[in-house]
Amino acid sequence: MDGVDKTDGVALYRANFMSVATRRLILKNKGGQDTVTTNINNGRFEFCRQLYSNFYGGFENTFTYKSLELNVLVQYQIGGKVYDGTYAALMHAGTYGTALHVDALNRWTKPGDITNVPRMDNSKVGVFDAASDRWLIDASFLNIRSINLSYDLPKSLISKIRVQDGSFFLGRKPCLFLKRKGMNDNQSFDGITSNTYPPARIITAGINLNF
Repeated sequence: MDGVDKTDGVALYRANFMSVATRRLILKNKGGQDTVTTNINNGRFEFCRQLYSNFYGGFENTFTYKSLELNVLVQYQIGGKVYDGTYAALMHAGTYGTALHVDALNRWTKPGDITNVPRMDNSKVGVFDAASDRWLIDASFLNIRSINLSYDLPKSLISKIRVQDGSFFLGRKPCLFLKRKGMNDNQSFDGITSNTYPPARIITAGINLNF
């Protein structure tokens, strides 16, 4: 998608110059001009960067200091694109009575509005919300899969209750950082998100005692 026409709020797509469909000439910020179309079927096909990441990996480290121990398991990905189908569905304004993403509040409402969200028009959903690079987003992420902090209880304290050794622990998993909050871009290898819940955040705490 190539933006939204500020005069009437319609979605614009770069036009296929061989097409005879209705086209519009718009001015770009850098002073140049581009031909766009309001019909997705006459849009221009372009390469929109690679689906797969440049590289990905993970690591696990354990840090100790006196009676404290911190264990961290991290997974990461840098580069690539993901087609956020879940977000696209939440921005789809053609089904009455369904939830919408908060970004729908940024839609075009009056002439002069500068936005990348077309006007809400039930008769134009197939064009305004069509599959395009509008729904592509950076697939980079940082996933702290688990982080655990433990503290060895002092011998002088636990010996009074006839305990050989013990520790207190506090943990959390996961902690996911993405380009779009709530997205889970590593749920499948096809690069398309769907209505799959991301892993739930779990916070645990407890005491280990060895009698």
